[in-house]
Amino acid sequence: MMNSGMFKPLRNKAYRSLFGAQVFSDLGNWLDFVAIQVIVAYHWGLGEVAIASVIIVLGLPWVIIGPLASVFVDRLPKKTLMISCLLLRVLFVAGLFFAPNLFILLVFVFLKATVAALYDPARQSVIRFTVPEDELPEAVTLSQLSVNTMKIIGPALGGGLIALFGVKSPFIFEAAGFLIAVLFLMNLPKIEKEANNLEQKVQKPSFFKDFSEGIHHIFSTRILKAAIILSSIAFFIIFLYDGLFVFIAQKLGFGKEEFGWLISSVGFGSVIGALLLGKWTNWKLRPIQLMAAASLFSGVFILLIGLGAKEVLELPKIGWMTGAFLLGVLGSAQGVPYGYVLQSETPKHMMGRVSASAMSLQTFSMLVAPAAGALLAKLIGVSFVLIGAGLATFFLGAFALSNRINQATKKESFQTLDS
Repeated sequence: MMNSGMFKPLRNKAYRSLFGAQVFSDLGNWLDFVAIQVIVAYHWGLGEVAIASVIIVLGLPWVIIGPLASVFVDRLPKKTLMISCLLLRVLFVAGLFFAPNLFILLVFVFLKATVAALYDPARQSVIRFTVPEDELPEAVTLSQLSVNTMKIIGPALGGGLIALFGVKSPFIFEAAGFLIAVLFLMNLPKIEKEANNLEQKVQKPSFFKDFSEGIHHIFSTRILKAAIILSSIAFFIIFLYDGLFVFIAQKLGFGKEEFGWLISSVGFGSVIGALLLGKWTNWKLRPIQLMAAASLFSGVFILLIGLGAKEVLELPKIGWMTGAFLLGVLGSAQGVPYGYVLQSETPKHMMGRVSASAMSLQTFSMLVAPAAGALLAKLIGVSFVLIGAGLATFFLGAFALSNRINQATKKESFQTLDS
């Protein structure tokens, strides 16, 4: 099994260590997310504003600090940096465990998110130094599979731990997970030599020249620019309605005990989607077209769910769960090609800067959208927000797909004229 298909990169010792660390790091992140919300909403009895402040503080470092600090990520030894980040995360998780009030909790949430905003660009960069170009699609798919799987396992495990051992117990398991991730990274072979040789060939410019070089690369590489813009707009639309999904579930007839089924259906679909993309990798020839097509079909399913919430369309609960599952599959059909384009279209020595800048744009969309979604929900109602999001997603996909088809047609015409 490990000799073919999506598991090919795991034959590589360096990537195996990196992937092992990612699995435990991703699990820790989702244990954390559940625990913080339970403490704020249930343990301290605080309201929506407190939860919103947690989410904003969680996202700010990715928007502001990550892109600036990523210049140093590209210059520093990656293995040492990643291990240091994980050890700091253990320290900040201890701070979350002992936080007596919301203000102290937010301080440690911010510090932990700042370290995570350094860790992820370094991890993205290391992938390029550990995996040959022809195995990049599989490596990116495995990475996405870890994220999607932990989105399912993490919240379920977090809820179970809280029920068994108390509200703060997930932090202990999270810290243990980060320490296990450190052990995996200790086994990461020395890859800095190649990175350093590559960086020595490139003149060390000033900080701001280095920083702007990453931004310039994004906007001067057509396929990378298209992938980042498409994914950032898609993220904005998703997060318009994401925070309202619990109210949509109520309108579709799901009780509070059944809401988890709907969320798990999306997560399960995203795992299946990643597995399918790992098995058949021909999409790497046209990654933007796949992202656009996935957006187009996602729009149809979001629209149908919106019509269901408006009671225009009626389906049994299994029907809505199937729709949520297919949304998850299509989500992977956007996320995996995006990760591949980011890796394949970025030079190794710029990976940290480019991935952090891309993440900054996406996170900014994710931070702005929930407030816009809540405002729209008050003005036009939750159902119409979902209907509007579905139409916007459909037209985004249709526009991007027609644009890529037109470009391909023009390219073929020029080639015919040249020959």
